[in-house]
This record gives sequence, C-alpha cells and structure tokens, in this order.
Amino acid sequence: MNRTEKMAIYRIGLIPLLLATVLTAFLGSAHSAPRFTDKDTALELAQVLDKGVFRGSMIISTFVHSPATGDYQVKVVLDNGAELNWTMRQIRQWSHDHSLTLSKNRVLVFPKVDTNEYGVLDKIAFTKQALRSRVFAKRYKDPDVLTGQVIHYGIHAFNLVEVLNLAPSRDFRGDEYRYAFDLENGQRILLTYLDAWETLRNQDLQSDDSGQPVMRTPYRLRSIASTPLRRNVANGTGRFSISMTFDRPVLLKPEHFPYRLYEGRPGKGKKALDNNFVLEVTSPNSILPAPVKTLDSAEFLYKLKAVSDDRNQNRVLLQAMIAPEVLTTPPEVEVNGNTVSVIFTKVEDQSVFDRKALRNAELRRRQEKILAPILTKEEVERRKLYRQHMETGVGQLDKARAQGNIRERFEILQAAMANFQEAALHASSDPELEEALRQRNDLTYRVPQMLIDHVHRGLESGGVSDQSSVLSLLKAAKTLTRDAKVIKALEDTERKLGGG
Repeated sequence: MNRTEKMAIYRIGLIPLLLATVLTAFLGSAHSAPRFTDKDTALELAQVLDKGVFRGSMIISTFVHSPATGDYQVKVVLDNGAELNWTMRQIRQWSHDHSLTLSKNRVLVFPKVDTNEYGVLDKIAFTKQALRSRVFAKRYKDPDVLTGQVIHYGIHAFNLVEVLNLAPSRDFRGDEYRYAFDLENGQRILLTYLDAWETLRNQDLQSDDSGQPVMRTPYRLRSIASTPLRRNVANGTGRFSISMTFDRPVLLKPEHFPYRLYEGRPGKGKKALDNNFVLEVTSPNSILPAPVKTLDSAEFLYKLKAVSDDRNQNRVLLQAMIAPEVLTTPPEVEVNGNTVSVIFTKVEDQSVFDRKALRNAELRRRQEKILAPILTKEEVERRKLYRQHMETGVGQLDKARAQGNIRERFEILQAAMANFQEAALHASSDPELEEALRQRNDLTYRVPQMLIDHVHRGLESGGVSDQSSVLSLLKAAKTLTRDAKVIKALEDTERKLGGG
C-alpha cells in the first residue's frame, strides 16, 4: 500500500470523527444545560455507566474527575485501554444518538434541555408492562393543541417500530421513535425512549379498572348546527352556539375540546385581511365518516365546516372564519349526551364592542373627569360626537359580519365608512384621528375585495345570483378607491360577470 492510499484511508476514517466532533460541539452549544455537574450526581452517574457499552467497547470501570473546583465529570476506562473524560453534554449527546448504552438493557434519558436531570429507562421492565397492559393514558404535550390533557385509550397491540418496518422518524426534540401502540380505536401512538420512561414514571400503562372512561372506538360526527342568539339585555351581550352531533354519547370532558385562533393563508394573488382568521376547535377520538353539511354563517362566524385533521389520526376539526377582534370572550364547551356545544358570547352593546375599545373608553373617562372643569361646550360636544360616530361605525362592522345578503352588507359597510369619516372630523387628539382614519382606510380596501371574493365564489359554484345588482355594486366600489390595482381587479371581475 503506497503513501497516497494510506492518506486516503486516513481521510475516510477522519471524516466521521470530525463530523461527530462538530455535531457534539453544536449540540453542546445549543443546549443550555451546564457541561459539568455536582459531585453526588457524578458519582451516581458513574455507577450507572459502569459495564455499559460505548461504540462497541465495554466500559470496564468509572471514576469521578474534577477539572476545576466544584465541577465534576465522569472518567471511564474502556476494554480497549482507552481512558476518557466525559462531560455531561457528551453523555447527553451519546445517549441521544445511541452511541452509549447501559448494562442490563437500559438507556439514559434526559427530560430537560436546560438541566442535567436524567433518568434510566429499564427497557425490559417497560416492555413487560406494555405487553400486559390494556389501557394507555395518553398525556398530550407541546406542541400539541391538547397539551396538558389526558385521555385513556384501549390498547390493541404493542410493538417495536423496527418490527413493524416503519420508516425511521423522530419527534420535535429529535428523539427517535422506538415503540408503537396500536389502539382499539384504530389510532397508532409512537413513543421515544424518553416517552417510555415518562410513561412508566406516570403509571400511564394500566389495566381495565382504571376508573376513567376508555376510548375503544372513535366517535362518528353526524352533523353540525347553530343555535340562535339569546340576548341578555342587562349586560348587552348574547350567547349562541355551534353544536357537533355524534353517533353516541360522548364520554370526553369539555377540556378535551380545545380551540385555537390562527391567521389563514390568503388565496393566490390575494392579500391577508384582518378578518382572514380561522377559529378551530379540536375534537379528539373522532372521525368524519362522510362530509357533513357546512354552515354559511352564525353571528360573527363564517364558512363553518368540519374536516378531518390531516396531521393527527382520529381527530375532527370544527373550523370557522372570524375577525379576531370580535372574540372578546373565549368560547366555552358543553358535553351533553351525543352533542358537544361550543358556546360563544357576542357583545351587542356598541359601547363595549371589544377589549381595545374598553381600554380606550376607560382612558377617555379618566381624561374627561380631569379635563371636565376646563372644557368648553364646543369641546364637550366634539368629544361626544366622536364617540358616537366611532361606536356606531364599529357596531355596523359587527352587524355587517352577520349579514348574508351582499347588497345589504355593502350598504352597511358604506354607512360605517361615513361614520368613521365623521369621527375623524370630530377627533380631539392625534390617536383619535389615527384610529378613525385607520378604520375608514381599512374599509376602502376590504369592501372592494369582499365583492371580488363574492363573485369568484359564485362563479366557482355555478353562478352569481342577482347578477345585475352585483354589477352595480362593483361599479359603486370603484368610487371608493384610487388604487389602480384594485380598480383593475374590479373591472376584471365585472368582465367575468358579463358586465363589459
């Protein structure tokens, strides 16, 4: 073998070592856990590591080493004669990539990234428990929307991921999935070594007599419906609900149906709107055997539908479009027999239209109390008119959201624009003027876009009802803006509708 061949072999062997060194350094810097530990932890860890295996070599003895006062690490001696000083970050990394295993078929796990707390998973004890158990208490963790909830599922079979020939996969921490539970409801749950350790610690593998309802088959969603608004005149609010009806009584608790609010993605070529938000309620252990009828609107909710969750098995998502500022109170959930109701509160008193308005109203009350003795009659009247026009305009926005007829919605929004214009004329401060103009300008974009979207949806579904009326609205909308792109979009929409 010549010198060139030897150097090539040396480089080939050196590359994996360099990659491992760089990866270890990177992960070490990514974690905020300290490199060293205290003496007691180091002594305990040395005992745990004794007679383990590191990259094919047995650890024949372990010691505690202190490179600096108060800092401790573990020194190991391998059966090939090598002596190594290991920091906590190295031990964490080598346990993570399975370069390091413990004796008696055990493995180290690290529950937290910011401390040196560790656990030891006895894989034999776990598999015995898993094979004997009939109920799995699933504890949902971040980043799942069900975080903090526990649901009990019936176990059909326990297996190794490798035996099932599943493609290797990892969780959001980068830990590899090792175990699989096939549940009686058709769902599959994958566990990492850390998950398995936490499962044993929390006693989540149980027999049938756990005392909790056990999910053995998924609930089948039959329909969704809305209930009319019930007004409470005393406090200026009303309550309405969206109900999901299933094939049998639901044994889950209200807290098992969480909601989230997120911004939806605008369609191609469209801009995001402030009302382009999705309210989504998750229904676990549920399936959608057939599409259910959608709802066009319910008060401030629009385009209500139920869909299957593409990212999670046995979940149905109840979705609705919403303008986030109207959700002044979180929705409540009630479970009654076959029905799960999501209850919403609607603020109808225009003087308390949203949280921001409440804060601003409180600030104005304090200011007026202080300034009242020195305000002239004209200033008092100006402030009064500003409030009236702003509150009326915002109330009209709320009214327009619940209006299904496109012409009536357009006219209500036109009236709202006029009220915001009048409010700007009576503003007494820069913040008041800014808020009034912001609301007015926002509508000059949203109203034309609303009409364009209405026509596109109609054409996609087979036709636009009352075509001549909509054409007149498109012409009227062109007077609201000087934006050339918006005007062109309105003209293009007119042509598509057959108006020129």
